[in-house]
Amino acid sequence: MTTLWLIVVVLLLATLLCLIPPLLRRAPAAQAAADDNVRAFYLAQREQLRRDLKNGSLSAEAQARAEEEMQRDLLQDLDLRRARTAPWAGQRAGVAAACLLSVLIPVAAVLLYGQLGNPRAAAGAAAIPAEPHAGASGASSDDMALAINALAQRLRGAPDDADGWYMLARSYETLGRYADAVAAYQQVLRLVPGQAAVLADLADALLSANQGAPDAASVAAVAQALAAQPDQPKALALAGMMALRRGDAAEALAHWERLQALLPPGSEAARQIQSNIAQARAMATGAPPAPAAAASAAPGAAASTARIRGRASIADALRSQVAPTDTVFILARPEDGPRMPLAILRMQVADLPRDFVLDDSSAMSPDATLSRAGKVRVEIRVSRSGAAAARPGDLGGALSDVGIQADGLELVADTVVR
Repeated sequence: MTTLWLIVVVLLLATLLCLIPPLLRRAPAAQAAADDNVRAFYLAQREQLRRDLKNGSLSAEAQARAEEEMQRDLLQDLDLRRARTAPWAGQRAGVAAACLLSVLIPVAAVLLYGQLGNPRAAAGAAAIPAEPHAGASGASSDDMALAINALAQRLRGAPDDADGWYMLARSYETLGRYADAVAAYQQVLRLVPGQAAVLADLADALLSANQGAPDAASVAAVAQALAAQPDQPKALALAGMMALRRGDAAEALAHWERLQALLPPGSEAARQIQSNIAQARAMATGAPPAPAAAASAAPGAAASTARIRGRASIADALRSQVAPTDTVFILARPEDGPRMPLAILRMQVADLPRDFVLDDSSAMSPDATLSRAGKVRVEIRVSRSGAAAARPGDLGGALSDVGIQADGLELVADTVVR
């Protein structure tokens, strides 16, 4: 920020140096030379009269009258020249103009920048938060979006900054712009090919953009990640989920058991994987899956009580930006791990404000349900296109670190996706 203002000051000084010196410069000394020329012309005329008198072509009386008229004309001409130039008046006007410009130019620059520029983008470009805090205000969300856009513009001029592209991809995921996150991850892999963690992140973003349904690109990204690093945790979790979705419980079990050995015992992630393993074993043997309460060590997290209640609405200031028929998505994603929604509801803007309930009945997949999660992130998305993946111009809002038995949430779409 200091560098920016130093550049502004230098540019203002350069502008003033171009404009002020000509105004303060004294009038050129051409006036004295012009007066001398007039006098020289007079002397030449007088000498000519004397020659005419000497050779007899002019009488003495006529010569005296001519010289008197020439002297009068000379004095009048000199007086007129001095009146027209008024050097001191011109210099005073130049000084006044210089003082006026010295004040007006900086003031005008500041006012124009405040009206047409983007001060928050310059202030926010120095740092981009990795994750939003729960209850963050709409203004802070706007600041984050501005900072992310500033980072994206910088990367257009420095496309070989792998760390910058990775930060941009993670930031896009935070805003729910999964298609943009996919493109940013692909830029990272262009610069540092074969990075297992980045491939796993790419697969996660692809799944989120496709509402959790595996496609050829996400399957290939997971396979490449495991080929580069067989113990990559996110890739193992995604590979197990993909295998279970296509009915291959044995492969899902193999991936998740390998992942379980890598996780700290008693951690939330370990309890989640333990629940997934129980489901995969039940599917492999044809037995009914074990209750989530028995499969998980988390107290009070039984499947039958996994339910998130709240009220969804749109901020009054943004209500005019959407149509009654625009699609509204309310969904819950795991706070950690794969970003595939665990529960999702669909409605229209005309339905809001409205109470909502997210539970296992609103799950997109039987192997990814709310009852198997720990903390979740609850989001609202107002989509003009009808797609849940965020696009510029959509409205959004989110609550982080929400328990699976939360009640009384106030979920507000108060941010415009940039």
